[in-house]
Amino acid sequence: MNHLVAFKILCMLRDKVFAAVRRLAPAKLQGSNKGSLISIITADIELVEVFYAHTISPIVIALICGTTYLILIASFSPLIAVVTLVSYVVMSVILPVIFSKWAKQHGRAIRKEIGHLNNVFLDLLRGMTEIMQFAYRDKAIRTVQASNKTLVGKQSRLIEQLALLLALEDVVVVLTTGSAVLVGVLTGLSWTILLPLVFGIFFSFPPMINVASLGNGLSQSLASGERILNLLVEEPIAEEVKDGIDLNLEDRVADPLIRISDLSFSYGDQSVLENFNLDISEGEIVGIRGESGCGKSTLINLMMYFMPADKGDILIAGHPIQSVNTQSLWKNISYMTQSTEFFEGTIRENLLIAKANATDEELKQGLRQASILDFVEKLEHGLDTTLTELGDNFSAGERQRFGLARCFLENTKILLLDEPTSNLDVLNENIILDALKRNKRDKTILLISHRASSLKICDRIIQM
Repeated sequence: MNHLVAFKILCMLRDKVFAAVRRLAPAKLQGSNKGSLISIITADIELVEVFYAHTISPIVIALICGTTYLILIASFSPLIAVVTLVSYVVMSVILPVIFSKWAKQHGRAIRKEIGHLNNVFLDLLRGMTEIMQFAYRDKAIRTVQASNKTLVGKQSRLIEQLALLLALEDVVVVLTTGSAVLVGVLTGLSWTILLPLVFGIFFSFPPMINVASLGNGLSQSLASGERILNLLVEEPIAEEVKDGIDLNLEDRVADPLIRISDLSFSYGDQSVLENFNLDISEGEIVGIRGESGCGKSTLINLMMYFMPADKGDILIAGHPIQSVNTQSLWKNISYMTQSTEFFEGTIRENLLIAKANATDEELKQGLRQASILDFVEKLEHGLDTTLTELGDNFSAGERQRFGLARCFLENTKILLLDEPTSNLDVLNENIILDALKRNKRDKTILLISHRASSLKICDRIIQM
């Protein structure tokens, strides 16, 4: 029963944790420790199962067994029963309270270090090509070893504490047994009664020992629970709007289609946008260029309402974006970055992210518009060709064209493109730009790039 309850609670926890991650994404997660987040989603939730499945039963068993033994002992020797009761309290209350405080600190440190180690592995896996290219292997190994050594050191301290607890438990058992014998002898209890009582007292301690070990054993579970709770209560940078209006670009209350007025934003004390103004009319392709760090990507993040502006307004079809339901805003805007993300699965499955009910003809039309349909049709399995994790079995140019196909498949009237060709060669850059030019009808495009060649398709260019 405990395990059934525990697994149901874990199911609910996973649902809530993933909901919290979705709520915090993308702005709040951009600078977060990805290894720690993965640790929370996987191992931390699993460790919480120990609390629900292995805490209540030992306590209940200890209470029932302890009470039964005390009543039985008291019927022969009330004084020995008092000695035994004191030992039970020391074993199952005082020792757990003392050791749980120390164990909690070690448990929290261990979970944090495991998250750090996960992050180190993720960084090294993502940079495997660079590690091999620049002969960084030995230093990478030393980095992992150093992190692992730190983790083992913290785990060792927890194990040492457990060893001390076990030793003290044995001391309590021995002292209690010896005290029972001494009290029995001093009170004139016959050996025919005393010996069974002493053996009964000795064998009554396992349930108490299980309770005594809970604090130490649950240290990582409690630390995991704390990390999960911290994630659940964390507030997003921008709260999702759910009680606003649904955006309808056909029913504009004002022109132009996009108006940005006196927009300011800063990261802490560092200002990246200050009183920025921009009007974009329907059907325009507007390019934005500027040095790294001037706020180009920040502008798009603000337009997507991933984070709120410090000052100023962004109007879409005459409506302030903070008054528009967030899901409605995103359904009317397609957003493409310099690196398209893929999930392990088929090309079809990765395209359906943009439009879940799309037909094969619609998928092919999106691929055709992105100038990659011919390539897909030459593949042995076509749309059912498998994409490996992160889409690494396709080139950067092919991945970007798949990303553009998603945008065309979504068929929104506004496209926000953040450095879509920055990692591509000239050939793939021109393919994507030609695809945008051919399919710009009825679309308003904001193109951010530091490449002059990428901005040649723009009707006008804004220097930031």
